[in-house]
Amino acid sequence: MKFAILTLAFYGSKTLDRMLVNTGGFVDKIYLSHSPIPWSKYNPEARTMFKSDFDIDKISKLPYYEKIKLLQGVWESDEAQREHALKQARADGMDYLIVQDSDEFYLPEDFQKNLDGIRANPDHPVYVCPWVKFWKNTQYVMQARKHKGLYFQTVTTCPNFAVNVNFPGIHFNLSRLVNENEKAFMLNGLCLHLCWVLTNEEVLKKISTWGHSHQFDYKKWYKHKWLSWTPETKNIGLFKRTDYYQAVPYYGKFPKELDGLDIPEQTLEPLSLSEKIDSWRIDKISMIRFFFLELRKKIK
Repeated sequence: MKFAILTLAFYGSKTLDRMLVNTGGFVDKIYLSHSPIPWSKYNPEARTMFKSDFDIDKISKLPYYEKIKLLQGVWESDEAQREHALKQARADGMDYLIVQDSDEFYLPEDFQKNLDGIRANPDHPVYVCPWVKFWKNTQYVMQARKHKGLYFQTVTTCPNFAVNVNFPGIHFNLSRLVNENEKAFMLNGLCLHLCWVLTNEEVLKKISTWGHSHQFDYKKWYKHKWLSWTPETKNIGLFKRTDYYQAVPYYGKFPKELDGLDIPEQTLEPLSLSEKIDSWRIDKISMIRFFFLELRKKIK
């Protein structure tokens, strides 16, 4: 079986070197997909606001450079960019394409568990795994209000660990999801997702350009939940504020590749009275919707 990793490079990818050291030795090929401008599908203004600062001239100095294939282009959407890489992996004779952003890490035994799980169960279209999502730094993780019927869970499900490249009809259809995601096979290795270990400026760039910009009022979320966050802040979910109840301390292990990781500086900007009222209003609406949906499920 041949395994490849797909990662997208748009901004500086400050943890890319560490990520490649973390898992590059396990795979046969690494696809580094780069666009000089952001996607236009989710936020039409993004291309006038931002451009990539990733230095492709430094690729030759990256770990496992001999395995890297640079894919360059301009894509309208996240799924289109990933689909381009999937087709390339198929043409190169890869069997499984691991979807790993540059801020996703594994303990070596957990990554090996996932590869072994695929080898033992080779015929599924797509594979998922558990993950934790770090918030602000490596000391806190996001706590889901409800996940798979259980309340207040820090371990949730990564939407896509790997795609079976040669499964009939498989293709990316929504960001990192594929059309067969409802048939996903659950693996055991935990992903450590440093998705929000960012500066304030990096967070604003991320939520302005990523594949979910159209799914929520990212400007209000940035002000209400990110800039003004304290450990007491509740309802920090993005698409639905009730999706994530709060951020809680993390006591798990880290791979050695994260030793000495710089913690981003983040200034606190307290909310004005009117902003507090607006945030409270949006939270309450989200809570009412959550409890209404829960009640409907119980009635059914």
